[in-house]
Amino acid sequence: MVKIMKRGDTYKPEKLEASIKAAGASSEVAKKIVNSVKVRDGMSSLELRKQVSDLLKKLDPKVANNYDSFKKTE
Repeated sequence: MVKIMKRGDTYKPEKLEASIKAAGASSEVAKKIVNSVKVRDGMSSLELRKQVSDLLKKLDPKVANNYDSFKKTE
């Protein structure tokens, strides 16, 4: 199990996929991103969000903007 430093949470791909979909991404794009991120033990949630945002900018810039805005207000 990989621990994310935000709250000691365990990384859950399904939780990440749900948050990407909530920003407006298709299931296909969300799955592609979840499979592409490089998660390591002790990684901060900020690092993970940056990776997701960078990948979204390449795959769906509009959703990337939504994702970045969504995360800032959570």
